Amino acid sequence: MKKPMLLTALLLLAGASATLWAEDGEHQNREKHPKQTSRSLAQAPAVWKTECGSCHMAYPPGLLPATAWKKQMDTLKNHYGVNATLTAEDEKVIRSYLATAAASRRGAAEPPTAGEPPRISRSGWFIRKHDEISPAVWKRKSIGSASNCQACHSGAARGDFDEDGVRIPR
Repeated sequence: MKKPMLLTALLLLAGASATLWAEDGEHQNREKHPKQTSRSLAQAPAVWKTECGSCHMAYPPGLLPATAWKKQMDTLKNHYGVNATLTAEDEKVIRSYLATAAASRRGAAEPPTAGEPPRISRSGWFIRKHDEISPAVWKRKSIGSASNCQACHSGAARGDFDEDGVRIPR
């Protein structure tokens, strides 16, 4: 009589483990950071790299959907408190690149005030992927803020946000 109970318990445990493993795999696939293809970043126009990278990392377009990048470009006159306007030609090139290389389905969180551009660090996937990071970590001098991807992700500029490569500085 003990053998059937043991067998039933083992089967239930195996089924539960398989379910948890499958759900974890689905969770990981659904929650992965967007990853730019090396091709899309290699084809990035030089003006995007120089203009967008002059004050901060030129964030890979796959981090936001095209609608969010459009909002970013529409608010260059007050880009997080700085006038980042471009020549008409440069703006056209950058807008085109962002529109074609943007994420297909990543949604940015709503801006807290009207007219403020979207923030990658307020997108749903970003918040879920960084939920274990305490506010004190973002404030470390070595990090500064959640927008400083390169502080922890050495491959961020290449579009590599693989969790295995994360190193949180002290």
